[in-house]
Amino acid sequence: MNNTISVRAIIEYEGKFLLVRNNASADFWCLPGGGMEPGENILSALERELIEETHVKPEISNLIYIHQIREKNGYSNPGLYFHIKNSKDYLNHNVAASTHGGHELAEIDWVDVTKVTVLPRFLASELPDIARNGFNVNTRIRLE
Repeated sequence: MNNTISVRAIIEYEGKFLLVRNNASADFWCLPGGGMEPGENILSALERELIEETHVKPEISNLIYIHQIREKNGYSNPGLYFHIKNSKDYLNHNVAASTHGGHELAEIDWVDVTKVTVLPRFLASELPDIARNGFNVNTRIRLE
């Protein structure tokens, strides 16, 4: 069982979302972010992860999802998914300039989530609706 809480960023611009593919699992896309380090607070962890992956400092907004996956021995640690307000700052991201480009990230791009395999799977149907509503939603808890 994973012992790390993950923090993820929902960054949308003109109907597309900034997604990453990791070198270890390039057959699907996911939201940028990663695991919290011991003693780190949630917002600092998300900021650190985004700077590592995109070289851009986020303007963190609402907590949109708390997500857990059912595993053999119970549920995984939660993943926390936050809306990021300054999406235009990410338009000219440069994965090569990031500390994770090349060795950890295979690709980072603006993607239509309905046209690719994105994990967790519920994001493909829910993210476009949430974006159309201006990210004005109550936090949703997703258990899978």
